[in-house]
Amino acid sequence: MRSTFYGLNIASKGLFVSQRQIDVTSHNVANSNVDGYSRQRYITSAVPPKGALSQFVDPTRGQVGDGVQTLSLDQIRDRFLDQQYRTENAKSSYWETRSNALYYVEDVFNATDETSLNGIMSAFFNSLQELSKNSTDEAIRTNVLAEAKKLTDTFHMYHSQLTDLMAQQDTNLVAQTSSVNDMISDIAAYNDKIFKFELGGSVANDLRDQRNVVLDKLSGMMNIAYSEQSFEPPLYNIYGLELTRLNVFAGKQVGEDYSDRLLVSHDEPFYLTLEQEQGLNEIADFNEPAIPTHKVYLASGLALDQDDIEDLDGGMLKSYMDMRDGNVTENQGVPYYIAQLNTMVSSLVHEFNAIHSMGYSMPYSAVMSSSDSTSGINFFDPDGETAATITLSADILLSSFNIAASSEYVTMDSDGHLQTGNNNTMLELIKGVKERTDLDEVGSYEGFYKNFLGSLASEVAHSNNMLSGQVVLLDSIQSQRVSVMGVSVDEEMTNLIRFQHAYNSSARAITAMDEALDKLINGTGRVGL
Repeated sequence: MRSTFYGLNIASKGLFVSQRQIDVTSHNVANSNVDGYSRQRYITSAVPPKGALSQFVDPTRGQVGDGVQTLSLDQIRDRFLDQQYRTENAKSSYWETRSNALYYVEDVFNATDETSLNGIMSAFFNSLQELSKNSTDEAIRTNVLAEAKKLTDTFHMYHSQLTDLMAQQDTNLVAQTSSVNDMISDIAAYNDKIFKFELGGSVANDLRDQRNVVLDKLSGMMNIAYSEQSFEPPLYNIYGLELTRLNVFAGKQVGEDYSDRLLVSHDEPFYLTLEQEQGLNEIADFNEPAIPTHKVYLASGLALDQDDIEDLDGGMLKSYMDMRDGNVTENQGVPYYIAQLNTMVSSLVHEFNAIHSMGYSMPYSAVMSSSDSTSGINFFDPDGETAATITLSADILLSSFNIAASSEYVTMDSDGHLQTGNNNTMLELIKGVKERTDLDEVGSYEGFYKNFLGSLASEVAHSNNMLSGQVVLLDSIQSQRVSVMGVSVDEEMTNLIRFQHAYNSSARAITAMDEALDKLINGTGRVGL
């Protein structure tokens, strides 16, 4: 036989559950515009009759259940979509960062015809052509010297701008590594807060949302793997459910060996540590001043892990390192473009000096023996074979008359009259340097530079195409995530009406039960009163 107050208990449970559902709906609406918030739902089920699960069968027919019960307060979130998003976010961030850096490289070489390297080299060889027509004219020789200095200054400018970009990539790497460490600390702190919150039996949905936001940002910095793992030994909350903690790993997939790549552990976070080294001469094998760079390591406390993490597959950190260090065709970074310039400079200095040193200078004084026509003069300093160090030789800087235009000895008598020699050396420089197409390593300078620009343009286009594809894919995944976890105000308003009616109905059931009990208690046995 049912209890007298059984119906009140059922209705009160419905009332309390409806109240909580209204509260959850209000919470969803209030956070509908909060970044990373996942809508929440109260999961409920019917409570079976009291005797349904007992050892002895209740003979009463038509037993009524015991109302409604709360099972959990769940986040509506798809973990698979979260993982997909973070994997693709690392790739998208990589290509976005790389594209921005390549735009700068392209802008460095994106000059007009007159101010481009090809234009300046053409002006230099044109000045040699003019000198071949009149090798004794001082004004023409001075113009050759000016064009040559403009050429060396252009190489210096390109090198300076590229090394500035390389240094900027290293600076960005240092700054973003600091940001990564802050995020690692935040995740470790959220792990601790969630553990303490859920120890009492509740679910820390809002804290988990905040931790997920940090995970989204961290995935843009570097490719990560993560998993909810149990404590050792297992820990349980007051309802006997096993507690877990989120572990985050650097650059590997779940299921592999994490012994040296754990970012956030049960005990303490592992941080990224930077170690400074002299970079450019090691990275590109250049014979020029080194630029300080940083290498990234996993570290716990002060103990550096021997395995660095430069083999990451994506993220900003990887992009910064690739642009700063890349020196092969498959990985075109700043050192690669500097190396191309250095190849061009080295060939120019070697080929030009080889021909120029065979010619003879022009005397510029009838009295000084040092002004005699001499051979073996280098036009460029032979020690300056890089874009950073190319310069004119000391003899050429001393006087424009030391430019060797003639293949014959040039004399000057005591009266200052010249036997002017010939212009064969100038013609040979034009033919053997400018017009040659079989130079070692470069072919021709014009063709080499055009191929260089074409390779750069192709790399920029490839990077942009990869970025565009990743953005489309990332937006698609994010749209799917939002469709699952996002708050629809219309849906919540519909739910609010449902829960309000359910609340009112439970309250009305209590009123009806109260009236029935009032009749039973106060009216029974008092017939006629």
